[in-house]
Amino acid sequence: MSPGFRQRAAAVLATAGYALEAGWQGVRRHAAMSVASMTTLMAALLALGSSFLVLLNLRLLAAHVEGQLVAVAYLREGLSPGEVRKAVEAAERVGHRVVFVTREEALRRLQESLGVDLRDLVRTNPLPDTLEVYPSRPGDLPRIVRALRSVPGVEEVVHGGDVVDRVLAASRLVRWAGGGATAVLGVVAVVVIMNTLRLAIHARRPEIEIMRLVGATEGFIRAPFLVEGILHGGVAALLALGVLGVGYVLGVRMLTASWPIWPVVPPRDAIPLLAAVLLAGGVGIAGGASAVSTLRLPRT
Repeated sequence: MSPGFRQRAAAVLATAGYALEAGWQGVRRHAAMSVASMTTLMAALLALGSSFLVLLNLRLLAAHVEGQLVAVAYLREGLSPGEVRKAVEAAERVGHRVVFVTREEALRRLQESLGVDLRDLVRTNPLPDTLEVYPSRPGDLPRIVRALRSVPGVEEVVHGGDVVDRVLAASRLVRWAGGGATAVLGVVAVVVIMNTLRLAIHARRPEIEIMRLVGATEGFIRAPFLVEGILHGGVAALLALGVLGVGYVLGVRMLTASWPIWPVVPPRDAIPLLAAVLLAGGVGIAGGASAVSTLRLPRT
């Protein structure tokens, strides 16, 4: 390692140490404005984090529903074995997998799901034979439904595609609503942070001028203000993560106790992603506001 490299490394470390210390002093010196900017930014990050968690779970729900998508074709009563076989062959040409469910099997499934013996209640089996046609991709379901409706012997076709459409529509609504709230609160946070830093810059004008007179570069003078802004963003992100993390763990615990079959992203998977989103959002917003505030430093 050359002496020149060691000198440059020492200078970089000294500058970083000075920026961190001066930035922290700036936060303490303007405590009231710092708390206001952190609180405002935390509110924006709470909106961002909440919409992120909702979207994460809606995506899981949509994937869960898509994995169970199936087109069910009810066959007319009284079909001959040959006609049933032709209907099965027609379904196999359009679907990825076809399961022929006899009326007896359908009644057995219904009894298992209800937990009662329906043979004591009904004298004849009212259920028809059905074909369960599974798509290879969820997007193939509308085409399969249209094809099944034209198969001879098929009386009615039902499917759950509209459920997926509703989940995806809810995802778009949450994405737009969460994005809008985050944008509005983010703009307010940027304004508050910029005003906080401008006050700090104004209060330190003599110090800034002295640093210029002794040869300090503009980057060296800006560094503490950038650190101060990033500290605002980091603290706001950690506070928002604490609130949302605790709320999510409690919410998941209550939901799984009430509806154990409802698919939920486990906290051990959701919280690390949430932390990454909040820290990136908080540091990005605060860092950007700090960079804009220090573009033009005042001269006495």
